Amino acid sequence: MCLSGSRSAADSVGVPMSPEDLARCAAEAVAAGATSVHLHPRTPCGRESLSPRVAGPALEAIRARVAVPVGVTTGAWTEPGPAARLDRVRSWTVLPDFASVDRHETGAEEVAAEPPNGSDARLVAEATAERARARPRGG
Repeated sequence: MCLSGSRSAADSVGVPMSPEDLARCAAEAVAAGATSVHLHPRTPCGRESLSPRVAGPALEAIRARVAVPVGVTTGAWTEPGPAARLDRVRSWTVLPDFASVDRHETGAEEVAAEPPNGSDARLVAEATAERARARPRGG
């Protein structure tokens, strides 16, 4: 379950932005049956960011409320270039259980090959894409 994705407060006041709002929405999603959550951490002004100062508090707040795997985006739009994005992933001190990687983006191979901070946190991309392709589509 993606808690906010590309949506922001400009799209709806109900889109969770703060760590507390993300944690509340994660708890609601898990109560409704979600078995994992995925987030796009945001700065207080609403910009998506991979900064450990942004991702860490969001992960901690969510984990305080739910006991399911929590993942983070590594989308290219979150950082200006592949090297900066990889540096951000390497700098995470609070690690997600998984991180999504868009294989078509420049630098995706490097991000996928580099576990954050030397951890074994799993980076998922092709397996997720395979599951999505195999999933039946509603008409």
